[in-house]
Amino acid sequence: MAERNPDTVQLKFENGSLVEQMPEKFYLHVRTKADVDAPEPRENGTVLGVDLGIENFVVTSTGVFWSASELDHWHREYEKRRASLQQCGSRYAHENMQAVGLKETGRFKQLLHRVSNELVDEADERGCSHIAFEDLTDIRDRMPGAKRLHTWAFRRLFSYVEYKAEERGITVQQVNPANTSRRCSSCSFTHEDNRPSQDTFECLKCGYANHADYNAAKNIGYRLLGTQTAGEGGAPVGVRLNTGIVNANGVTAVPTLVRA
Repeated sequence: MAERNPDTVQLKFENGSLVEQMPEKFYLHVRTKADVDAPEPRENGTVLGVDLGIENFVVTSTGVFWSASELDHWHREYEKRRASLQQCGSRYAHENMQAVGLKETGRFKQLLHRVSNELVDEADERGCSHIAFEDLTDIRDRMPGAKRLHTWAFRRLFSYVEYKAEERGITVQQVNPANTSRRCSSCSFTHEDNRPSQDTFECLKCGYANHADYNAAKNIGYRLLGTQTAGEGGAPVGVRLNTGIVNANGVTAVPTLVRA
């Protein structure tokens, strides 16, 4: 069992806590919630599919990529700092390790807030009523190379996107990710050899080729679309792509606003 630091005093508040690292350091954690009226959910819009990964942290069905390089860079930097402090073994080093952990978490949260803001902006600007994520349950087991950091980051990102999208009337849901990386988003043919490399998707049946993460993001959008009934309860009618919208009538023209 971990021992409580005898020089740490923690005071609990209804909406936050004050952690004082005596004699001169303290950190204040406060939760706030905006008291605003949530807009009505959008009806019969489109789905923005979202794929999560190790190299490309987030990829959307509109073709927007967010690299994981910044997340990985700072994780390595903070690991080096912790390793250096551990070698010291002093009480001062122990206290500084705690401070490093707080700084690391704060930096990652700042990064995730930025990505979540941009992701919700993308959905809003494209007129989407829904954002589809893959089910995050056991995602670390499904994703080779994923670390505890990635699992934490994926779930934190989803929670940020969920409440920020709700403020704009956009619904965020998780879908079954089975075969979304192996299924062709063009003809639906599914085979493990459709993905010859980590980044490449090439359909053995129709020849469709694209970035594997982009193909998966489209499939995640289609998966949500397939579970909905258009015209009922604000269900989406199509998946937003970087070339337009795919629905029962095919591909329609993309709006003037394009960020991808």
